[in-house]
Amino acid sequence: MRIFSLLSLIILASFYSATGQVRSEYFRSLYIDIDGNAGLMSERIKTSPFSTNYTEAINNAYQGKLKFKQGMSVGYEAHLGYYFDKKRRFGVSSGINTYLQFGRLGMDSFHVEFKKATQAGDGYFRQIISTNHAISERITMRTTSIPLLLNYKYMYNDNLFFTVAAGIVYNIKASSTYKTNANFDYEALYQFEGNTPVYDNSLIPDSSDFPVTKAGYNAFLKKYPNSPDLNQFFRFQDSVGVAKGSVGLNESPAKNNGMVKYSTGSLGYTAEIAANYRLMKNIYLRGGVYFTYQSFKNPTNNSSARLTDAKIQGPGGKDLGVTYNSLLSEVNSLNSMNYGITIGVRVYLNKTAWKYMEPDMDRVTPEGPRAK
Repeated sequence: MRIFSLLSLIILASFYSATGQVRSEYFRSLYIDIDGNAGLMSERIKTSPFSTNYTEAINNAYQGKLKFKQGMSVGYEAHLGYYFDKKRRFGVSSGINTYLQFGRLGMDSFHVEFKKATQAGDGYFRQIISTNHAISERITMRTTSIPLLLNYKYMYNDNLFFTVAAGIVYNIKASSTYKTNANFDYEALYQFEGNTPVYDNSLIPDSSDFPVTKAGYNAFLKKYPNSPDLNQFFRFQDSVGVAKGSVGLNESPAKNNGMVKYSTGSLGYTAEIAANYRLMKNIYLRGGVYFTYQSFKNPTNNSSARLTDAKIQGPGGKDLGVTYNSLLSEVNSLNSMNYGITIGVRVYLNKTAWKYMEPDMDRVTPEGPRAK
């Protein structure tokens, strides 16, 4: 009887131990990853040039190619995952990815000459707008997406394993803010029929035209060497006469910052390789590399957008700057690529398993054999 009782106790203890091991294994099927990442970003962009959107523009208009550089990216990810096979090697996961991306969007030159009505509304003239330095915008892009990933886990030993994850991302939010260093020279050319200003659309202006331009000032200065300096000349012409409110040098945007939002619902893809090292019980430290590709479209109809086209005046004719559309407004679509390192933690979720210090990663079922 005593022997039978002893055997019963041994069997019961074995059953309890096996159950504990299974629970310990089960929590290794369900987990959450919380990671931070940092790296580089590059962009490919498609644009509709601003210079094509000006009324009856002279065919000497030009602008530099839009370029993105100095791209960097930081972000975080939170994924809930589950390994569905008996050996806990293959699984799926989903959650949320958020990126904060930085860079500079630039254009090295801009010049356009087009038809414009006078401020008094009594005729037309040629407005000449150009910049004498490269335009640069500091861009900050924020994106939020939902990933759907396939996962693979390779056990190296009880304390170290490697993971590979890859899949698609569904973008639910994307926007960019900008701040620009742009400024522009606003010049003008006036041709008259009697007292009425008319638009001179010749590539080479008529010699009788009245120029409020830097080149015109240089010619004027040769005749009148004691004339006021260039800036005073432009300020005077902007305050009186036919050129009033239309000319100025080094004019800054009245608003040099803003936001552009992109269409949601686009798809991309992502991949990650990471090493996972056991810190305690069911908590692992993670580190690896990642790559994410995302595609965005500008929903705004920018077929008529202009980089800048008018001076803005406040009360009493005070010069407030010029109109400005971000270089982002010229972008029809962009493809961004982020790549870098990721660091975080993995936590297996079954709280019962916290009682069991040593994992049994290869055990299949309570009654089944250990996996080879």
